[in-house]
Amino acid sequence: MASAFPDAPLVMTERISVCVLLAGSRHDYLHMARPLLKALDATQHFQVEVVTSGTELPIHNAQVLLAASDHALLPGQASQLADFVRGGGGLVLLHGTLAAWAEGGDLAGLVGWAPSGPGPLTELVIRPDDQHPITSRLGSELKLHDELYFSEGPPVDASVLLRASWRFTEQVVAYERRVGDGRFIHLGIGHDPSTYELEGFQKLVQRTLLFAVGRTAAPAVGVGLIGYGAIARAHAESITATPGLHLVGVCDVSDERRHTAAREWSVRTHSRAEELLDDPEVGLVVVGTPPSIHADSVMEALRAGKHVVCEKPFALRVEEVDRMIDAAVARGRVLTVFQSRRWDPDYLALREVVHSGRIGEAFYMESFIGGHEHPCDFWHSHEPISGGTIYDWGSHYFDWILQLMPDSVRTISANAHKLVWHDVTNSDQVRVDLTFANGAQASFLQSDIAAARKPKWYVLGTRGAVVGEWQQEAVPADFPARVKVFRPSDGGSHEELIALAPRDDHGFYRNLADHLGWDEPLAVTPHEARRTVAVMEAATHSIAKGGAQLEVEI
Repeated sequence: MASAFPDAPLVMTERISVCVLLAGSRHDYLHMARPLLKALDATQHFQVEVVTSGTELPIHNAQVLLAASDHALLPGQASQLADFVRGGGGLVLLHGTLAAWAEGGDLAGLVGWAPSGPGPLTELVIRPDDQHPITSRLGSELKLHDELYFSEGPPVDASVLLRASWRFTEQVVAYERRVGDGRFIHLGIGHDPSTYELEGFQKLVQRTLLFAVGRTAAPAVGVGLIGYGAIARAHAESITATPGLHLVGVCDVSDERRHTAAREWSVRTHSRAEELLDDPEVGLVVVGTPPSIHADSVMEALRAGKHVVCEKPFALRVEEVDRMIDAAVARGRVLTVFQSRRWDPDYLALREVVHSGRIGEAFYMESFIGGHEHPCDFWHSHEPISGGTIYDWGSHYFDWILQLMPDSVRTISANAHKLVWHDVTNSDQVRVDLTFANGAQASFLQSDIAAARKPKWYVLGTRGAVVGEWQQEAVPADFPARVKVFRPSDGGSHEELIALAPRDDHGFYRNLADHLGWDEPLAVTPHEARRTVAVMEAATHSIAKGGAQLEVEI
């Protein structure tokens, strides 16, 4: 299929005027579309007007019309739509709207497609075209409870967006085509309310509306890595697997690591950060230096005009974080932190249970990581460089806790033990206790001297509980926990094991590319990461004061 992508990159200067027509007698589109309308409003990209009657097409003041309707067009409306699109407007039709409107007017010149159907309501596997800017990074498939409209295929000048297999045939589910100065887009899904709640569907519609008025994703961004230690290979793999990002260079003081990076990725290598930062092809820098110098490396990259991903922990002190955030805001650069374990399947299951209200209001949480084994070597175990034991797994665990319990933290107390591993300077064990403004409590325990392990998570709610149990005795952090939900039942409890989705190894970078390309929300904001550092810094102060309970506002 031919493709005609708009040339203008996405630069949002003012809101796009969108008229949403939701008119149905067989389908309650107004009710179903509420999650989508909420998502459109949250982006701040659109000025949305909702209309529920199709007696007059509300296109005079709109830049794009988004329609979900099972009513036929009235006489003359087909020509109005054709004139609107040819004059530069965008027309986006959901679900069976095209089939319904084809009955009430001649849309052939506009859409170039004659749908039939629909087929039976069923589970469908929809495959996006990863090469098109609208559908790039939406994932390999969308699973929907929906129905298909069939045809011999869209016109030759169209670009296919979505496909589905149907009884040994390939069916086009969505396509776009240029018509005059405007654009027509058909998205033939949206029968079931659950579809409108899917983040992937919401993203699809948002990008479609932008694309319909001539906006497209910003150009791909070149990425440079500062530091090529153990975790850097995972960064490089995700970057090269993510459309919209491409690995350009690697900086490391070690000759051996530079040679390894050049061999593995065929990129330019540098021995000094200044050389990488001077490269005009590098638009984004990943800082993988030890935690004690994160702030210096990030500030240097921001001064060079680069977007920055900082490895966790973001920094060791809030003062450093504030300097980095201020610098990023002043220069209009993106700054985020590699909290990659937000995409862990066991955490996502835990989050879904807590946020869904299935256990009521979560008011108590314990979390644990560790075993009885020697700590990691090099800077991970050396407190002046690592920040201490709290800053290791605590960077992930406190990020999780603060996502699950978003109220402000009011008190923090912490204790540490040094009893066994005297060849390293990190503590053998730390425990941190938090209380929140709403009275909720949470604790974190990391121990290298725990011969018996506690559950990874133990969360109590007003109507139930959820527990994350370690699945393996060896290297527990590398295996997702078994997530179980407990609900009171006839004096006992009902136990439910939650099925875990596959891990999304590239979720962090796909979100970052979506943010850079389409201005979609950033998954890990620097202000969220700041809260995690504030908790860890306060816990460190509590340990220094013998475990004193500190009053805070975090």
